[in-house]
Amino acid sequence: MENKIAGTLEFLRPLHLIKSKGLTKKDVRNIKDNLVNSSNIINFFVSLVLFALVGGLFIFMSNTTGNFILKYGLFSFIGFISVIVACSTNIILTITAFIIKNKRVSSLLKRIGGDILFIVASIYMLFCFYSDAQMGFTTAEEALSASIVFIAILLLIQPMHWVDAIIGDIGTSIGIVVVALYCSKVFGMKASHYYFLVAVVFPFAGYVIVSLLFYAEVQRYKEVLENERLHNRAYYDSLTHCKNRHALNEFLKENKSRWENKDNVNLLIVLFDIDDFRLYNNQFSHLGGDYCLKSICDAVRRKFVSPNLDFFRYGGEEFLLFFELNNPEEAKAYLENVRLAISSLDIVAPQGAPKNNVTISVGGLLMNNITTFSFEEEMKIVDGYLYKAKESGKDVVCFNGSIIK
Repeated sequence: MENKIAGTLEFLRPLHLIKSKGLTKKDVRNIKDNLVNSSNIINFFVSLVLFALVGGLFIFMSNTTGNFILKYGLFSFIGFISVIVACSTNIILTITAFIIKNKRVSSLLKRIGGDILFIVASIYMLFCFYSDAQMGFTTAEEALSASIVFIAILLLIQPMHWVDAIIGDIGTSIGIVVVALYCSKVFGMKASHYYFLVAVVFPFAGYVIVSLLFYAEVQRYKEVLENERLHNRAYYDSLTHCKNRHALNEFLKENKSRWENKDNVNLLIVLFDIDDFRLYNNQFSHLGGDYCLKSICDAVRRKFVSPNLDFFRYGGEEFLLFFELNNPEEAKAYLENVRLAISSLDIVAPQGAPKNNVTISVGGLLMNNITTFSFEEEMKIVDGYLYKAKESGKDVVCFNGSIIK
């Protein structure tokens, strides 16, 4: 893959710098969505485990001490409750996100759930700081010093997972230094150096872990893109972006047994050919011919935005379509729509053509109650219908042997 990410510490770079390494905004958005999904599964199980452990510990401590607040302090009580509520909220948001069909809303809920878990776990640490001060293990000034540093780091780092801007990196580095110096000068660090260490290590560890996960996701996504590129080269025509003959063979292998001996299958096979395309190439050159081919294929795809459509480039200017219809009575309308999609393009026809605009001739075969499907035999029939359409004046449709007027 071109633009390969290089550098021994490249994985520590934030998202906006990764963008310059050969990934589009859409690629980065997909990577972030994938990362949110994988991280959210981890957060979900972490929430379940934390909910069980913290809730169980809270019940045990309450039962053994009688009055939890008197024994461990109000801050410890609030900290326990906040973690239990955060875990419950994250579990509910995660389940809701998997149920909701809207992808953007689902992704947003997952990210909010993960942030709630991260922030509340951080708040719990703050309550532990003040609980220690309340119980006399440290001074209020030391707890306040550690808290200010901790909150500043959280406020600077957390938005970096949402907004990819270089100011976030610079702001984080400068902010941590400024706040740490301020706390050291005003409050004095003393014994709170332990809390300061925890306050710095905890959020930065989270950031590094997320960066590592993102780097791994980038590599996986680039591998997926490379596989897609190789797949597209093998299965799609590079000019028209229609599926090629190799893809057609795979398509027939996958569907032959499904079509056979099924009462509810109405298979419409359509073969169309661009009228007087050789004259078009001679007059407008092969570049003009390429434009004509691409325009026609784009028009067919715009006309039939359907999962039931399979579109192949069968030959030079011959194209093959397969429709699976719910109602066989719709077959004639489908064939006419294919023809009209091209004749309405207003592509100027070459000199010597019978019409002013480029047109196509269409042959169509409707099959139902298929006992044995033989592509070679069916194509002989459809090709005969196409030839009949050509012989009937071009820009016409021949359906099951009859010209549609």
